[in-house]
Amino acid sequence: MSLHIPPKMWHQFYRAMQDARTTNEEVIGFLFCKRHQVSKQQVRYLPQAWVVPSPDCYERQSASGLVLKQEFHRYLIETFLAKEKLDVVHIHTHAESGKPEFSSVDDHYESEYARFLSSHFPKKPRLISGVFDETLQQSQFRIWDRIGQSFEPIHCSQSWFELTPGVNISNQTNLMFARQQVFGEGVQNQLGELTVALIGCGGIGAIFAELLGRLGVKKWVLIDPDHIEAVNLNRLPAATEDMASQQWYKVHYVKHLIKRIYATGSHVKAIPASITDEAAKQEVAAADLIVVATDNHSSRQVAQELALNYMRPLVCLGTHIDIKPDKTPRMYCRITVPPLGGGWCLMCGNMINLHRAALESAAEEIHHLANRVGYVEGIGDPAVFWLNSLCASTGVGVIHSLVSGFLDADNGLDWIYEFPGSNWHKTNPEYLGSCGCYFCGG
Repeated sequence: MSLHIPPKMWHQFYRAMQDARTTNEEVIGFLFCKRHQVSKQQVRYLPQAWVVPSPDCYERQSASGLVLKQEFHRYLIETFLAKEKLDVVHIHTHAESGKPEFSSVDDHYESEYARFLSSHFPKKPRLISGVFDETLQQSQFRIWDRIGQSFEPIHCSQSWFELTPGVNISNQTNLMFARQQVFGEGVQNQLGELTVALIGCGGIGAIFAELLGRLGVKKWVLIDPDHIEAVNLNRLPAATEDMASQQWYKVHYVKHLIKRIYATGSHVKAIPASITDEAAKQEVAAADLIVVATDNHSSRQVAQELALNYMRPLVCLGTHIDIKPDKTPRMYCRITVPPLGGGWCLMCGNMINLHRAALESAAEEIHHLANRVGYVEGIGDPAVFWLNSLCASTGVGVIHSLVSGFLDADNGLDWIYEFPGSNWHKTNPEYLGSCGCYFCGG
């Protein structure tokens, strides 16, 4: 089980807890969470709101303990448990430095509180408790059973990615990435643990996989139903005419690229199916990061819905070429990262046309009729390798920055490169977040 706190929310909560600590008195905070069952074995708790009480909310507060006022506690219960039906994370501090331990007093009162929650609410909300030292740097988390008799440890993730801490890479891998150690060995370990679901293994997706693979990512889920064709060969690195004539699936071709980098030690699941396939959706939902590099609206829509439903980071990559009447080309690439969990999404940024998405996902006979009357374009958009490469490499740079922590994307980002003007345009995320989107609540 894991508690996943988005970076922006964690920063706000952390600052509020710091501000509440005027002396060495203990303080308390609450995160109210939605429960997400990823699989039979994996459960995530996703905070929807947080509360840090002000000093006047305490009946008693000291270095040895605290008690909230009944009316304030009633407000929390009525607002977040009775109405919103959320689970609760109860976090408090101990006036000590170093790795904190739950006390026998914590055990007693948390056990009673877990029983209270289970007996007073039909949904039987779970209690997760956390204890921090006085510096708010070290912590422990645990989740109680519904009858308050036992608990088990729970992992708390305070980043965009849920990665296993303390994983060491091999000596051979250390040598391979020797010139990347400037970013920190921890960053390289995290890249090695990151599972990336790549939707679309064509001109952009293949280059992206090659670049991110050579950065250190070894775990992949590849989704694409298409075969390699001769028209693809100018945009797929190391693709051959034999692959096209043998009708290789694009996912098997990209798997081949990754296996050229890592003869051993990589894990690549190639799924030659559409993202609408339920098995493919399950694999994508369990990944740490979703990357969509397709040329159609329906796949982007499904990817965005999965990212919102399962609170997964999403990176969208795309290019576009226009030819003006004077035959001068205008070329664009776009890299979009919506904020984790909502605020704005690909629909808000007009990267998904729902009308086009509906036609693309329609039954074959409806699609054929739409094509006859001109609603569906019959020829693929113009594309060139170098523009795809620019888009893919920038996307890899963004992901490297997110893992390293030197790029703030809590509010999302939307970058557009325009050529031949060679200009980067950065959309103001506040504008995207004010559209009142039905899908993400922006």
